[in-house]
Amino acid sequence: MTGLSRRLRLARSFALLAGAILSRRPPRPRSLDERLAMLPRGDAGLEAPVSIRWSDHAVPFLEARSDRDLAIGLGVVHAHLRLTQMEVMRRVAYGRVAEMAGPAAVDLDRALRTLGIAKAVPGILAMMPEHTRTMLDGFVAGVNRVVETMPEDPPDFGPLGLSRTPWSAADVMALGRAAVADVNWVIWMRLIPLRRDPGFPDLWDKLVAHGTGTIANLSGGDLDVLVASALGSALKGSNAWAVAGARTASGTPMLAGDPHLPITAPNIWLAAGFRSPSYACTGFMLPGLPFMAFGRNEHIAWGGTAPHTASSDLFDLSSLPHEPFETRTETIRVRGAGEERVDIRESRFGPIVSDAVPMGGTYALRWVGHESSDELTAMLGINRAHDIESFRAACEHMAVPGQNWIVAEAAGGIAKQIAAKLPRRPNTPLADLVARPEALAHWERFVTARDFPLERDPRRGYVISANDRPSETPTPLSYFYSAAIRVERIAALIEAASPVTLDAMAAIQRDVTVTTALDLRDRLVSLARDAGDLPGGGGAPAREAVRAARDAVLPLLAAWDGSYPPDSRGALAFELLVAHIVERHHSRTERAFYGAVFTARTLIARDLDEARDELTVAVARALVETARELKRYRVWGDVHRLRVAHLLGGLPLIGRRYVYADLPVGGTSDAVMKTAHPAVPRPHRAFYGSIARFVCDCGDLDGATGVLITGQDGWLGSANALDQLPLWLDGKALAMPLSREGVARAYPHETVLEPGPRR
Repeated sequence: MTGLSRRLRLARSFALLAGAILSRRPPRPRSLDERLAMLPRGDAGLEAPVSIRWSDHAVPFLEARSDRDLAIGLGVVHAHLRLTQMEVMRRVAYGRVAEMAGPAAVDLDRALRTLGIAKAVPGILAMMPEHTRTMLDGFVAGVNRVVETMPEDPPDFGPLGLSRTPWSAADVMALGRAAVADVNWVIWMRLIPLRRDPGFPDLWDKLVAHGTGTIANLSGGDLDVLVASALGSALKGSNAWAVAGARTASGTPMLAGDPHLPITAPNIWLAAGFRSPSYACTGFMLPGLPFMAFGRNEHIAWGGTAPHTASSDLFDLSSLPHEPFETRTETIRVRGAGEERVDIRESRFGPIVSDAVPMGGTYALRWVGHESSDELTAMLGINRAHDIESFRAACEHMAVPGQNWIVAEAAGGIAKQIAAKLPRRPNTPLADLVARPEALAHWERFVTARDFPLERDPRRGYVISANDRPSETPTPLSYFYSAAIRVERIAALIEAASPVTLDAMAAIQRDVTVTTALDLRDRLVSLARDAGDLPGGGGAPAREAVRAARDAVLPLLAAWDGSYPPDSRGALAFELLVAHIVERHHSRTERAFYGAVFTARTLIARDLDEARDELTVAVARALVETARELKRYRVWGDVHRLRVAHLLGGLPLIGRRYVYADLPVGGTSDAVMKTAHPAVPRPHRAFYGSIARFVCDCGDLDGATGVLITGQDGWLGSANALDQLPLWLDGKALAMPLSREGVARAYPHETVLEPGPRR
């Protein structure tokens, strides 16, 4: 598509969405009681009544006499709280975004359909055991009960062009497949155009050795955030750790988890608790999926992080000019613009993704998720697990996404287990971004969870995962890993807490200190001192200006302790200086390359160790610019902002009504309390990071707390849409008990779903 036609499509989509928004009144406020009154109470196909108790923050706890009735109740709750979110994710899974966004999303839909996210769904349903299918069908029945009977459409249905459509078991599994899509795809799309640059091989070697690939440094465009939210929303970043009872105040293990994902409203997570004959869980679920993703039951607690699993290969087929392809034609319905037909080619290597995303060649994608695997059975097994052994057995069913699981037992054990299905590649560093055709042979045999070692009850008394490189794997687990910065910081804070309490666990989640940044700070100080002695001219600013800037900036850096609270002036000076050096010292290709990685700190620090005259000049200019910016901005929170917005909040001008908060926030890309941001010397939003927190004492059924960065209810205007944000900012959390007495105290409101004829 040409630049002009792309702009025309964007303009048409904006006009369509703006007209839909302006033609409707803003949603009216709804109290919790008003929202609960909208919940369907009868004729849901139940065998017996299902009690749903609600906290003041709209967090539900369900109790059912059968597992099937529980599943129906969960479907009702998910659709009641997050139907719009589920509908958006369903359309992303099927490549139907243009039905909402209009002509601007046609290329996106073509890419999504080419990726074939839902390709494996028929096989998944065919292999599903009876209990899992019963839970799935019950969940679908509950969702459809809300779709059929809700008294009015959600307020954002109209602006997004949505309508009530029944759900099927296949829809739920397609949504689930979208939630586990490969995080590496977004990185590849960014890096492929750079392969033509002569410096790419050196940059690639540097990235594999020291960098971390992720979706975290997306430019912040809301369409990017939408796709990142829906594609691979299951624990793509995150911290998780467990501490053995020998180190805790209670004498029993404690677990903490906080997943790092795009910051959106509504939240990607849904807090809940439930009890039935086979289940008793509390924690966080993914909207549209009937299992507890991370949390606890009466016997164990679990959390996880993503190792950025290498579950895909991108094959370069340029050496196979006569490779046969199969072609199918699909029709994309476009809101306000009729239909468009697209051709999608398939090969034995996978779909030809370069037809949808220009890459300068012919590339095919092979993904583990294109093959049938039953993660729903795995997660339900984890929800029922009573010890580490049964937890590990359930993990064997997991193929995508790969997970670094942390688990703790009420009986005393703690463990760390990788669960993934990967082609059995040679255990050597990845030589290039793309694979040669002969690498297809690696896909004939696979590595699964049983092939990865279990780390259990280590002598140090804790296990930690923060997307870091594992010590030993039978095949390459990932193309990229996070640096060990967060792991080392969490370990240091655990060691410093004696004994460890739940309050200490929660405080670690809120930690914003990056001690490793001080090494880079010291190198910058040294370079800044040298820059002050440069003669003027030759591209360098005047010596007097550099020395004045040095005198303004260096004292702030010298006094800085590596911490990123919103009121830190030292953090502001450090980040401004780093950003200006990157802009002045690195080429456009290098900046684009670093923009594709989770954190470029390690790479930047190594670049700054290369003593070159042009580096000193770049530092001199960066000093002057930083001193100028320090007159405009006072503290870190002046530029580092927490912007909470609906999907429609990204629209120019008219989207402002969907922006709910724009606040100073602490943290940074490398902090335990991640609030990721690009390296830019200007105000920016933290669009990726710690969006939910959970801690629990495994020995206390009522010893769990959790909080969302936004709120529980996705209904625009709801009193519970953003009510947890103040708690998150203040370091507070909600009780998430499991005992019946604790549930009665924490969830004072009750609704009852009554039985009716089964459909």
